[in-house]
Amino acid sequence: MPQKSYACDHSRLQQVELILRLVEKLHMAYSSVSDELVEEFNPKKEEKEGSILEVGDQAVWSLSSCKAGFGIDQLRDDSTDTYWQSDGQLPHLVNIQFRKKTTIQNIWIFADYKADESYTPSRISIRAGTGFSDLQEVEVVELNEPNGWIAIPLKDAQDKSFDLIDSRPSKMVSRSFSDLEEKICTPDQLRPKPDNSALVFGKYFTDHMLEVSWDSKQGWAKPVISPLHNLQLHPGAKVLHYAIELFEGMKAYRGEDGCLRLFRPDRNMARMLSTAKRSSLPTFDAEEMIKCIKRLIQIDKEWVPYSTTSSLYIRPTFIATDPSLGVASPNEALLYVLLCPVGPYFTSGFKPISLMADPQYVRSWPGGCGAMKMGANYAPTIYIQKQSELLGHQQVLWLYGADHQLTEVGTMNIFLFMLNKNGERELVTPPLDGLILPGVTRLSLLELAREWKEFRVVERTITMAEVIQAHEEKRLLEIFGAGTACVVCPVSSISYQGREYNIPRSEPSLSQRFLKTMSDIHYGRVQHPWAVDI
Repeated sequence: MPQKSYACDHSRLQQVELILRLVEKLHMAYSSVSDELVEEFNPKKEEKEGSILEVGDQAVWSLSSCKAGFGIDQLRDDSTDTYWQSDGQLPHLVNIQFRKKTTIQNIWIFADYKADESYTPSRISIRAGTGFSDLQEVEVVELNEPNGWIAIPLKDAQDKSFDLIDSRPSKMVSRSFSDLEEKICTPDQLRPKPDNSALVFGKYFTDHMLEVSWDSKQGWAKPVISPLHNLQLHPGAKVLHYAIELFEGMKAYRGEDGCLRLFRPDRNMARMLSTAKRSSLPTFDAEEMIKCIKRLIQIDKEWVPYSTTSSLYIRPTFIATDPSLGVASPNEALLYVLLCPVGPYFTSGFKPISLMADPQYVRSWPGGCGAMKMGANYAPTIYIQKQSELLGHQQVLWLYGADHQLTEVGTMNIFLFMLNKNGERELVTPPLDGLILPGVTRLSLLELAREWKEFRVVERTITMAEVIQAHEEKRLLEIFGAGTACVVCPVSSISYQGREYNIPRSEPSLSQRFLKTMSDIHYGRVQHPWAVDI
Protein backbone atom coordinates (compact mmCIF):
# COMPACT_ATOMS: atom_id res chain seq x y z
CA MET A 1 0.00 0.00 0.00
CA PRO A 2 1.52 3.38 -0.90
CA GLN A 3 2.66 5.49 2.02
CA LYS A 4 1.34 8.91 2.90
CA SER A 5 3.58 11.72 3.98
CA TYR A 6 2.84 15.22 5.17
CA ALA A 7 5.35 17.98 4.44
CA CYS A 8 5.02 21.27 6.29
CA ASP A 9 5.58 24.44 4.31
CA HIS A 10 7.11 27.58 5.78
CA SER A 11 3.76 29.07 6.73
CA ARG A 12 3.01 26.12 9.01
CA LEU A 13 6.46 25.71 10.48
CA GLN A 14 5.78 27.72 13.63
CA GLN A 15 2.59 25.75 14.27
CA VAL A 16 4.46 22.49 13.95
CA GLU A 17 7.20 23.64 16.30
CA LEU A 18 4.53 24.63 18.85
CA ILE A 19 2.96 21.20 18.53
CA LEU A 20 6.32 19.54 19.02
CA ARG A 21 6.99 21.47 22.21
CA LEU A 22 3.61 20.30 23.45
CA VAL A 23 4.49 16.75 22.45
CA GLU A 24 7.69 16.91 24.46
CA LYS A 25 5.74 18.03 27.53
CA LEU A 26 3.25 15.21 26.96
CA HIS A 27 6.10 12.75 26.82
CA MET A 28 7.37 13.88 30.22
CA ALA A 29 3.87 13.54 31.62
CA TYR A 30 3.49 10.01 30.29
CA SER A 31 6.74 8.59 31.68
CA SER A 32 4.90 5.38 32.54
CA VAL A 33 5.06 4.34 28.89
CA SER A 34 8.80 4.93 28.64
CA ASP A 35 9.52 1.24 28.07
CA GLU A 36 7.78 1.54 24.73
CA LEU A 37 9.49 4.71 23.65
CA VAL A 38 12.65 5.25 21.68
CA GLU A 39 15.92 4.89 23.54
CA GLU A 40 18.76 7.30 22.87
CA PHE A 41 21.48 5.79 20.72
CA ASN A 42 24.88 6.34 22.25
CA PRO A 43 27.91 4.63 20.69
CA LYS A 44 29.55 4.48 24.10
CA LYS A 45 26.66 2.56 25.68
CA GLU A 46 26.13 -1.18 25.53
CA GLU A 47 23.66 -2.11 22.84
CA LYS A 48 20.74 -3.85 24.55
CA GLU A 49 18.53 -6.34 22.77
CA GLY A 50 16.44 -4.10 20.61
CA SER A 51 15.95 -2.57 17.21
CA ILE A 52 17.48 0.08 14.99
CA LEU A 53 15.91 2.68 12.75
CA GLU A 54 18.07 4.97 10.64
CA VAL A 55 16.76 8.11 8.99
CA GLY A 56 18.85 9.95 6.44
CA ASP A 57 18.84 11.98 3.28
CA GLN A 58 20.96 12.14 0.17
CA ALA A 59 22.77 15.24 1.31
CA VAL A 60 25.59 15.08 3.79
CA TRP A 61 24.56 17.68 6.34
CA SER A 62 20.93 18.62 5.76
CA LEU A 63 18.90 16.45 8.16
CA SER A 64 19.14 18.39 11.41
CA SER A 65 16.97 16.42 13.84
CA CYS A 66 14.53 13.57 14.11
CA LYS A 67 11.89 12.21 16.51
CA ALA A 68 10.20 8.82 16.61
CA GLY A 69 7.59 7.07 18.70
CA PHE A 70 4.56 4.81 18.78
CA GLY A 71 2.06 7.43 17.71
CA ILE A 72 2.24 11.14 17.13
CA ASP A 73 1.56 11.85 20.81
CA GLN A 74 4.57 9.82 21.94
CA LEU A 75 7.34 11.35 19.89
CA ARG A 76 10.65 11.77 21.63
CA ASP A 77 13.89 13.61 20.84
CA ASP A 78 16.57 11.49 19.22
CA SER A 79 20.18 11.34 20.27
CA THR A 80 22.58 11.21 17.36
CA ASP A 81 26.23 10.25 17.30
CA THR A 82 27.49 13.62 18.50
CA TYR A 83 30.99 13.00 17.19
CA TRP A 84 29.85 13.64 13.63
CA GLN A 85 28.26 16.99 14.43
CA SER A 86 30.40 18.20 17.30
CA ASP A 87 31.98 20.89 15.14
CA GLY A 88 28.63 22.55 14.55
CA GLN A 89 27.79 20.57 11.46
CA LEU A 90 24.32 19.16 10.89
CA PRO A 91 24.03 15.35 10.86
CA HIS A 92 22.77 13.50 7.85
CA LEU A 93 21.92 10.29 9.71
CA VAL A 94 19.88 9.81 12.85
CA ASN A 95 20.16 6.40 14.51
CA ILE A 96 17.33 5.38 16.84
CA GLN A 97 17.48 2.33 19.07
CA PHE A 98 14.39 0.78 20.67
CA ARG A 99 14.43 -0.73 24.14
CA LYS A 100 12.31 -3.69 23.14
CA LYS A 101 11.73 -6.04 20.29
CA THR A 102 9.27 -4.25 18.05
CA THR A 103 8.05 -3.89 14.49
CA ILE A 104 7.99 -0.82 12.30
CA GLN A 105 4.21 -0.83 12.30
CA ASN A 106 2.53 2.01 14.20
CA ILE A 107 5.74 4.07 14.28
CA TRP A 108 5.84 7.71 13.26
CA ILE A 109 9.00 9.51 12.16
CA PHE A 110 9.25 13.28 12.48
CA ALA A 111 12.25 14.80 10.68
CA ASP A 112 13.55 18.35 10.46
CA TYR A 113 15.43 19.08 7.25
CA LYS A 114 17.02 22.13 5.73
CA ALA A 115 19.01 23.16 2.70
CA ASP A 116 22.59 24.32 3.05
CA GLU A 117 24.94 26.32 0.84
CA SER A 118 25.85 23.38 -1.37
CA TYR A 119 22.80 21.13 -1.39
CA THR A 120 19.01 21.21 -1.32
CA PRO A 121 17.54 17.95 0.00
CA SER A 122 15.11 16.19 -2.34
CA ARG A 123 14.23 13.02 -0.46
CA ILE A 124 14.43 11.33 2.91
CA SER A 125 14.99 7.61 3.21
CA ILE A 126 14.23 5.44 6.21
CA ARG A 127 16.11 2.21 6.85
CA ALA A 128 15.38 -0.43 9.47
CA GLY A 129 17.01 -3.61 10.63
CA THR A 130 18.42 -5.65 13.50
CA GLY A 131 21.72 -3.80 13.52
CA PHE A 132 23.77 -1.27 11.61
CA SER A 133 25.19 -3.80 9.17
CA ASP A 134 21.85 -5.09 7.86
CA LEU A 135 19.65 -2.02 7.49
CA GLN A 136 17.07 -2.20 4.70
CA GLU A 137 15.27 0.72 3.11
CA VAL A 138 11.61 0.64 4.11
CA GLU A 139 10.42 4.06 3.02
CA VAL A 140 11.41 6.88 0.67
CA VAL A 141 9.70 10.25 0.92
CA GLU A 142 10.05 12.91 -1.76
CA LEU A 143 10.38 16.49 -0.45
CA ASN A 144 8.59 19.43 -2.01
CA GLU A 145 10.13 22.20 0.10
CA PRO A 146 13.81 22.98 0.77
CA ASN A 147 13.23 23.44 4.53
CA GLY A 148 10.68 22.23 7.03
CA TRP A 149 9.30 19.36 9.07
CA ILE A 150 7.89 16.16 7.68
CA ALA A 151 5.77 13.54 9.41
CA ILE A 152 6.10 10.00 8.06
CA PRO A 153 3.68 7.37 9.38
CA LEU A 154 4.89 3.79 9.03
CA LYS A 155 1.69 2.31 10.47
CA ASP A 156 0.44 1.25 7.02
CA ALA A 157 3.62 -0.65 6.14
CA GLN A 158 1.90 -4.01 6.26
CA ASP A 159 4.39 -5.65 3.94
CA LYS A 160 7.29 -4.33 6.02
CA SER A 161 6.19 -5.36 9.50
CA PHE A 162 9.16 -7.60 10.19
CA ASP A 163 10.52 -7.82 13.73
CA LEU A 164 13.51 -5.60 14.38
CA ILE A 165 15.39 -7.89 16.73
CA ASP A 166 19.11 -8.61 16.55
CA SER A 167 19.80 -12.31 16.42
CA ARG A 168 23.59 -12.09 16.62
CA PRO A 169 25.40 -10.65 19.65
CA SER A 170 27.65 -7.88 18.41
CA LYS A 171 28.34 -5.91 21.57
CA MET A 172 30.45 -6.97 24.52
CA VAL A 173 27.19 -8.01 26.19
CA SER A 174 28.58 -10.76 28.39
CA ARG A 175 32.21 -9.63 28.44
CA SER A 176 33.70 -6.66 30.22
CA PHE A 177 36.94 -5.39 31.70
CA SER A 178 36.38 -7.65 34.71
CA ASP A 179 36.73 -10.66 32.37
CA LEU A 180 40.17 -9.52 31.20
CA GLU A 181 42.76 -12.30 31.22
CA GLU A 182 46.42 -11.35 31.63
CA LYS A 183 49.35 -13.42 30.40
CA ILE A 184 52.45 -11.51 31.43
CA CYS A 185 55.82 -11.85 29.73
CA THR A 186 58.50 -13.92 31.42
CA PRO A 187 61.83 -12.11 31.99
CA ASP A 188 63.36 -13.70 28.90
CA GLN A 189 60.45 -12.44 26.74
CA LEU A 190 60.94 -8.78 27.62
CA ARG A 191 62.25 -6.61 24.80
CA PRO A 192 65.05 -4.03 25.08
CA LYS A 193 63.75 -0.48 25.17
CA PRO A 194 65.20 2.02 22.67
CA ASP A 195 66.66 5.37 23.66
CA ASN A 196 64.32 8.31 23.20
CA SER A 197 66.72 9.78 20.67
CA ALA A 198 66.32 6.68 18.48
CA LEU A 199 62.53 6.67 18.43
CA VAL A 200 60.92 6.83 15.01
CA PHE A 201 57.26 6.39 14.22
CA GLY A 202 55.98 2.81 14.32
CA LYS A 203 59.29 0.92 14.46
CA TYR A 204 59.37 -0.33 18.06
CA PHE A 205 56.62 -2.28 19.83
CA THR A 206 56.05 -2.89 23.52
CA ASP A 207 56.10 -6.27 25.26
CA HIS A 208 52.35 -6.95 25.29
CA MET A 209 49.25 -6.69 23.12
CA LEU A 210 45.49 -6.84 23.70
CA GLU A 211 43.20 -9.18 21.74
CA VAL A 212 39.43 -9.74 21.70
CA SER A 213 37.96 -12.20 19.21
CA TRP A 214 34.38 -12.28 17.96
CA ASP A 215 32.17 -14.67 16.05
CA SER A 216 28.57 -14.38 14.95
CA LYS A 217 27.37 -17.31 17.09
CA GLN A 218 29.10 -16.69 20.41
CA GLY A 219 29.67 -12.95 20.24
CA TRP A 220 32.71 -11.49 21.97
CA ALA A 221 35.23 -13.72 23.72
CA LYS A 222 36.96 -12.50 26.84
CA PRO A 223 39.69 -9.90 26.29
CA VAL A 224 43.24 -11.17 26.66
CA ILE A 225 46.51 -9.32 27.26
CA SER A 226 49.46 -11.48 26.24
CA PRO A 227 53.07 -11.18 25.04
CA LEU A 228 53.35 -9.59 21.60
CA HIS A 229 53.13 -12.32 18.97
CA ASN A 230 52.41 -12.92 15.30
CA LEU A 231 48.84 -13.51 14.19
CA GLN A 232 47.72 -16.78 12.64
CA LEU A 233 45.33 -16.21 9.74
CA HIS A 234 43.82 -18.54 7.20
CA PRO A 235 44.88 -17.50 3.67
CA GLY A 236 41.20 -17.07 2.84
CA ALA A 237 40.60 -14.59 5.68
CA LYS A 238 38.33 -11.79 4.48
CA VAL A 239 40.72 -9.07 5.60
CA LEU A 240 43.29 -10.33 3.06
CA HIS A 241 40.89 -10.33 0.12
CA TYR A 242 38.30 -7.60 0.69
CA ALA A 243 40.15 -5.25 3.07
CA ILE A 244 37.49 -5.60 5.78
CA GLU A 245 39.51 -3.85 8.45
CA LEU A 246 39.98 -0.56 10.25
CA PHE A 247 42.27 1.03 12.78
CA GLU A 248 42.60 3.98 15.12
CA GLY A 249 45.47 6.20 16.21
CA MET A 250 45.71 7.40 19.82
CA LYS A 251 48.44 8.47 22.20
CA ALA A 252 49.37 8.19 25.86
CA TYR A 253 51.72 10.69 27.48
CA ARG A 254 53.92 10.71 30.56
CA GLY A 255 53.30 14.05 32.21
CA GLU A 256 55.88 16.22 33.88
CA ASP A 257 54.22 15.15 37.14
CA GLY A 258 54.91 11.49 36.31
CA CYS A 259 51.24 10.64 35.63
CA LEU A 260 50.20 8.75 32.51
CA ARG A 261 47.33 10.18 30.48
CA LEU A 262 45.29 9.42 27.38
CA PHE A 263 43.99 12.19 25.14
CA ARG A 264 40.24 12.11 24.42
CA PRO A 265 39.98 8.32 23.98
CA ASP A 266 36.18 8.51 23.79
CA ARG A 267 36.48 10.39 20.48
CA ASN A 268 38.67 7.71 18.98
CA MET A 269 36.28 4.99 20.10
CA ALA A 270 33.30 6.85 18.62
CA ARG A 271 35.10 7.13 15.28
CA MET A 272 36.13 3.49 15.46
CA LEU A 273 32.52 2.42 16.00
CA SER A 274 31.42 4.49 13.04
CA THR A 275 34.05 2.91 10.80
CA ALA A 276 33.10 -0.55 12.09
CA LYS A 277 29.54 0.08 10.99
CA ARG A 278 30.68 1.12 7.51
CA SER A 279 32.92 -1.96 7.33
CA SER A 280 30.16 -4.39 8.40
CA LEU A 281 32.19 -5.28 11.49
CA PRO A 282 30.48 -5.77 14.88
CA THR A 283 30.22 -2.97 17.38
CA PHE A 284 31.59 -3.06 20.92
CA ASP A 285 31.34 -1.28 24.24
CA ALA A 286 33.64 1.75 23.99
CA GLU A 287 33.99 2.29 27.73
CA GLU A 288 35.01 -1.32 28.34
CA MET A 289 37.50 -1.09 25.49
CA ILE A 290 39.08 2.02 27.00
CA LYS A 291 39.44 0.19 30.34
CA CYS A 292 41.24 -2.67 28.60
CA ILE A 293 43.55 -0.25 26.78
CA LYS A 294 44.36 1.50 30.06
CA ARG A 295 45.30 -1.82 31.64
CA LEU A 296 47.53 -2.71 28.71
CA ILE A 297 49.36 0.61 29.13
CA GLN A 298 49.67 0.06 32.89
CA ILE A 299 51.39 -3.29 32.24
CA ASP A 300 53.78 -1.72 29.70
CA LYS A 301 54.05 1.62 31.50
CA GLU A 302 57.85 1.66 31.36
CA TRP A 303 57.57 1.89 27.59
CA VAL A 304 55.91 5.32 27.85
CA PRO A 305 58.85 7.65 27.16
CA TYR A 306 60.19 9.82 29.95
CA SER A 307 60.17 12.77 27.58
CA THR A 308 58.00 15.76 26.70
CA THR A 309 58.78 15.36 23.00
CA SER A 310 57.85 11.67 22.77
CA SER A 311 54.77 9.59 23.54
CA LEU A 312 53.25 6.11 23.37
CA TYR A 313 51.30 5.56 20.16
CA ILE A 314 48.26 3.28 20.50
CA ARG A 315 47.00 1.35 17.47
CA PRO A 316 43.62 -0.39 17.95
CA THR A 317 43.01 -2.58 14.89
CA PHE A 318 39.92 -4.51 13.80
CA ILE A 319 40.01 -7.19 11.10
CA ALA A 320 37.66 -9.78 9.58
CA THR A 321 39.24 -13.21 10.04
CA ASP A 322 36.72 -15.82 8.89
CA PRO A 323 38.21 -18.17 6.27
CA SER A 324 35.58 -17.68 3.61
CA LEU A 325 35.77 -16.19 0.15
CA GLY A 326 32.79 -14.14 -0.94
CA VAL A 327 31.94 -10.48 -0.48
CA ALA A 328 29.72 -10.62 2.60
CA SER A 329 29.58 -9.51 6.21
CA PRO A 330 32.17 -11.39 8.29
CA ASN A 331 31.25 -14.07 10.80
CA GLU A 332 34.59 -13.91 12.61
CA ALA A 333 36.70 -10.92 13.58
CA LEU A 334 39.61 -9.91 15.77
CA LEU A 335 40.04 -6.64 17.63
CA TYR A 336 43.58 -6.08 18.87
CA VAL A 337 45.73 -3.24 20.20
CA LEU A 338 49.45 -2.58 19.73
CA LEU A 339 51.61 -0.01 21.54
CA CYS A 340 54.62 1.84 20.08
CA PRO A 341 56.88 4.40 21.76
CA VAL A 342 57.33 7.20 19.22
CA GLY A 343 59.25 10.40 18.77
CA PRO A 344 58.27 13.28 16.44
CA TYR A 345 56.39 12.10 13.35
CA PHE A 346 58.57 14.23 11.11
CA THR A 347 62.29 13.74 11.75
CA SER A 348 62.80 17.44 11.06
CA GLY A 349 60.68 18.27 14.11
CA PHE A 350 58.44 21.35 14.15
CA LYS A 351 59.61 22.71 10.82
CA PRO A 352 57.41 23.81 7.90
CA ILE A 353 56.91 21.25 5.15
CA SER A 354 56.38 21.69 1.40
CA LEU A 355 53.34 20.27 -0.39
CA MET A 356 52.58 18.97 -3.87
CA ALA A 357 49.03 19.79 -5.00
CA ASP A 358 48.14 17.86 -8.14
CA PRO A 359 44.40 17.74 -8.99
CA GLN A 360 44.78 14.57 -11.07
CA TYR A 361 45.09 12.59 -7.83
CA VAL A 362 42.03 12.25 -5.58
CA ARG A 363 42.02 10.80 -2.08
CA SER A 364 38.23 10.58 -1.59
CA TRP A 365 34.91 11.37 -3.23
CA PRO A 366 31.25 11.91 -2.21
CA GLY A 367 29.56 8.74 -1.07
CA GLY A 368 32.89 7.01 -0.47
CA CYS A 369 34.76 6.21 2.72
CA GLY A 370 37.02 9.25 3.02
CA ALA A 371 35.61 10.00 6.46
CA MET A 372 36.45 6.50 7.75
CA LYS A 373 39.75 5.37 9.25
CA MET A 374 40.27 2.19 7.26
CA GLY A 375 43.46 0.95 5.64
CA ALA A 376 41.91 0.96 2.17
CA ASN A 377 42.03 4.78 2.29
CA TYR A 378 45.77 4.82 2.84
CA ALA A 379 47.29 2.23 0.48
CA PRO A 380 46.42 4.16 -2.72
CA THR A 381 48.06 7.32 -1.37
CA ILE A 382 51.53 5.83 -0.88
CA TYR A 383 52.48 5.94 -4.56
CA ILE A 384 51.42 9.59 -4.83
CA GLN A 385 53.37 10.40 -1.68
CA LYS A 386 56.46 8.91 -3.29
CA GLN A 387 55.91 11.04 -6.39
CA SER A 388 55.81 14.18 -4.24
CA GLU A 389 59.06 13.17 -2.53
CA LEU A 390 60.76 12.70 -5.89
CA LEU A 391 59.82 16.31 -6.66
CA GLY A 392 61.36 17.48 -3.39
CA HIS A 393 58.19 17.78 -1.28
CA GLN A 394 57.34 16.22 2.07
CA GLN A 395 53.58 15.73 1.69
CA VAL A 396 50.63 15.78 -0.72
CA LEU A 397 47.89 18.39 -0.58
CA TRP A 398 44.81 16.43 -1.62
CA LEU A 399 42.37 18.28 -3.88
CA TYR A 400 38.90 17.36 -5.08
CA GLY A 401 36.51 18.50 -7.79
CA ALA A 402 36.67 20.75 -10.82
CA ASP A 403 37.25 23.74 -8.52
CA HIS A 404 40.17 22.01 -6.76
CA GLN A 405 38.84 21.99 -3.22
CA LEU A 406 41.35 21.48 -0.41
CA THR A 407 40.58 18.33 1.60
CA GLU A 408 43.57 16.97 3.54
CA VAL A 409 47.34 17.38 3.69
CA GLY A 410 49.05 14.00 3.77
CA THR A 411 47.25 12.16 6.55
CA MET A 412 46.38 15.39 8.35
CA ASN A 413 43.48 17.81 8.41
CA ILE A 414 44.34 21.22 6.97
CA PHE A 415 43.83 24.72 8.43
CA LEU A 416 44.22 28.18 6.91
CA PHE A 417 44.69 31.29 9.02
CA MET A 418 43.90 34.35 6.93
CA LEU A 419 42.26 37.73 6.66
CA ASN A 420 38.88 37.58 4.97
CA LYS A 421 37.78 40.25 2.50
CA ASN A 422 36.39 42.32 5.38
CA GLY A 423 39.81 42.37 7.03
CA GLU A 424 38.80 40.00 9.83
CA ARG A 425 41.15 37.29 11.01
CA GLU A 426 39.67 33.91 10.23
CA LEU A 427 40.64 30.29 10.90
CA VAL A 428 39.24 28.16 8.09
CA THR A 429 39.15 24.38 7.67
CA PRO A 430 37.19 22.16 5.25
CA PRO A 431 33.82 20.89 6.53
CA LEU A 432 32.99 17.34 7.58
CA ASP A 433 31.22 16.63 4.31
CA GLY A 434 32.26 13.01 3.94
CA LEU A 435 35.52 13.76 2.08
CA ILE A 436 37.79 14.17 5.10
CA LEU A 437 38.54 12.28 8.28
CA PRO A 438 36.91 13.82 11.38
CA GLY A 439 40.18 14.19 13.25
CA VAL A 440 40.32 14.36 17.03
CA THR A 441 43.09 16.96 16.83
CA ARG A 442 41.03 18.90 14.27
CA LEU A 443 38.09 18.96 16.66
CA SER A 444 40.30 19.98 19.57
CA LEU A 445 41.87 22.92 17.71
CA LEU A 446 38.45 24.17 16.63
CA GLU A 447 37.15 23.97 20.19
CA LEU A 448 40.21 25.78 21.55
CA ALA A 449 39.89 28.53 18.94
CA ARG A 450 36.23 29.01 19.76
CA GLU A 451 37.04 29.23 23.46
CA TRP A 452 39.64 31.92 22.78
CA LYS A 453 37.14 34.05 20.84
CA GLU A 454 39.95 36.07 19.24
CA PHE A 455 39.13 35.42 15.58
CA ARG A 456 36.44 33.90 13.41
CA VAL A 457 36.34 30.09 13.20
CA VAL A 458 34.79 28.80 9.99
CA GLU A 459 34.24 25.34 8.52
CA ARG A 460 33.62 25.64 4.81
CA THR A 461 34.84 24.62 1.39
CA ILE A 462 38.18 26.17 0.37
CA THR A 463 39.49 26.13 -3.20
CA MET A 464 42.97 26.66 -4.58
CA ALA A 465 41.68 29.74 -6.40
CA GLU A 466 40.78 31.28 -3.06
CA VAL A 467 44.16 30.34 -1.57
CA ILE A 468 45.99 31.92 -4.50
CA GLN A 469 43.87 35.08 -4.35
CA ALA A 470 44.47 35.45 -0.62
CA HIS A 471 48.18 34.85 -1.18
CA GLU A 472 48.40 37.51 -3.90
CA GLU A 473 46.44 40.01 -1.80
CA LYS A 474 48.69 39.39 1.23
CA ARG A 475 45.75 38.09 3.25
CA LEU A 476 47.11 34.59 3.80
CA LEU A 477 48.72 34.46 7.23
CA GLU A 478 49.50 30.78 7.75
CA ILE A 479 48.66 27.21 6.65
CA PHE A 480 49.20 24.14 8.83
CA GLY A 481 48.17 20.52 9.17
CA ALA A 482 46.89 18.80 12.30
CA GLY A 483 46.68 15.16 13.36
CA THR A 484 47.38 12.70 16.16
CA ALA A 485 50.81 11.67 14.87
CA CYS A 486 52.30 15.15 14.40
CA VAL A 487 49.79 17.23 16.43
CA VAL A 488 50.46 20.44 14.43
CA CYS A 489 52.68 20.91 11.38
CA PRO A 490 53.20 24.25 9.54
CA VAL A 491 53.32 24.46 5.73
CA SER A 492 56.14 26.35 3.99
CA SER A 493 55.10 26.10 0.33
CA ILE A 494 52.61 24.60 -2.13
CA SER A 495 53.53 23.45 -5.63
CA TYR A 496 50.46 23.81 -7.84
CA GLN A 497 50.10 23.82 -11.63
CA GLY A 498 53.73 24.57 -12.31
CA ARG A 499 54.14 27.33 -9.75
CA GLU A 500 55.54 27.38 -6.23
CA TYR A 501 53.63 29.43 -3.65
CA ASN A 502 55.62 30.31 -0.54
CA ILE A 503 53.34 30.37 2.51
CA PRO A 504 53.98 33.05 5.13
CA ARG A 505 53.82 32.45 8.88
CA SER A 506 52.19 34.95 11.17
CA GLU A 507 54.17 36.18 14.14
CA PRO A 508 53.44 35.02 16.70
CA SER A 509 52.53 31.79 14.92
CA LEU A 510 49.05 30.39 15.55
CA SER A 511 50.31 26.88 14.82
CA GLN A 512 52.97 27.24 17.53
CA ARG A 513 50.35 28.48 19.97
CA PHE A 514 48.14 25.48 19.19
CA LEU A 515 51.09 23.11 19.61
CA LYS A 516 52.06 24.59 22.97
CA THR A 517 48.48 24.51 24.25
CA MET A 518 48.03 20.89 23.19
CA SER A 519 51.41 19.91 24.65
CA ASP A 520 50.52 21.55 27.95
CA ILE A 521 47.41 19.36 28.07
CA HIS A 522 49.24 16.21 26.93
CA TYR A 523 52.04 16.49 29.48
CA GLY A 524 49.95 17.65 32.42
CA ARG A 525 51.24 21.21 32.63
CA VAL A 526 47.60 22.31 32.78
CA GLN A 527 44.57 20.43 34.06
CA HIS A 528 42.07 19.70 31.32
CA PRO A 529 39.10 17.30 30.93
CA TRP A 530 40.52 16.05 27.62
CA ALA A 531 43.44 14.43 29.50
CA VAL A 532 42.25 11.12 30.96
CA ASP A 533 44.30 9.53 33.75
CA ILE A 534 45.42 5.97 33.17
